[in-house]
Amino acid sequence: MTSTFDAARLLDVALGAMDKAINILMRDQAGEVRAKGDRDLVTDVELAIERLVRDHLQDQTPDVGFVGEETGATGNPDVYWVLDPVDGTANFVHGVPLCAVALGLVHADQPLLGVIDTPFLHHRYWATIGHGAFRDGDLIAVSRTKNLEDSLISLSDYGSGEGGVARTRASARLDQTLSRRAQRVRRLGSSALELAWVADGTLDASLTLGNRSWDTAAGAIIAREAGALVVDADGSQHNTSSRCAVAVTPSLADTLLPLLRILCGTRYWPISTFEGETASTAWPAETRHRRRRPVPERRR
Repeated sequence: MTSTFDAARLLDVALGAMDKAINILMRDQAGEVRAKGDRDLVTDVELAIERLVRDHLQDQTPDVGFVGEETGATGNPDVYWVLDPVDGTANFVHGVPLCAVALGLVHADQPLLGVIDTPFLHHRYWATIGHGAFRDGDLIAVSRTKNLEDSLISLSDYGSGEGGVARTRASARLDQTLSRRAQRVRRLGSSALELAWVADGTLDASLTLGNRSWDTAAGAIIAREAGALVVDADGSQHNTSSRCAVAVTPSLADTLLPLLRILCGTRYWPISTFEGETASTAWPAETRHRRRRPVPERRR
């Protein structure tokens, strides 16, 4: 795919899809809000965005599959678009402006392209592999923070729904460890926003326990193209099968990553396939060649 990857054309398609998504979001706001699990929400506008973006992408790129958080998967399972129509639904519903629309393009379990729009903060981020990362057309880069004591780190929310207890326990341990070392630890409620903020240097690191491709694919390529180290909890390269999504400015990696060993023995630490379990927590790697509605671990 990379040898035939027309970055300019596909980025134009993705930006056009994002324009449509933001138009709906700003015009209709949330609409009806419904529960879809334990403290897990979906709104009418998310469903409308996902349907419109899916149709646009299938029209413009018929040979590329599609994975949406709300409506599931269709088409090519090896090269596919992945969309979170609103990452940070709880924030969105409560009027907190920390939410984002995230669209990525994935091949061989790695993102090739990502676009993230933060509609209430009025910024758009994008990147294509090998071409750098941008915010509103300006090239961006990660921070140069060298000491953990000077760092601002985001940590994903405590758990809810399936696996919520395990996530809460692991997140609490990480919170205690990081809060003793970092200047501040924040919980912002949107993985896509956090990864974008690592890319532009607002945050020095972000740690997402769990790794759903609609949450992290777009942000992972944007952060990586801005110079971040984007890895799993054990320091291996991040992909759609990773257990966690960790983005950090390289100058902090040697200090921060050893602290994540506290996750060893939990569901958030990579497990070798030789131990009888795959490390995949993303729909495409789990159910390749099958169509079904993905069941997220939790909603951000």
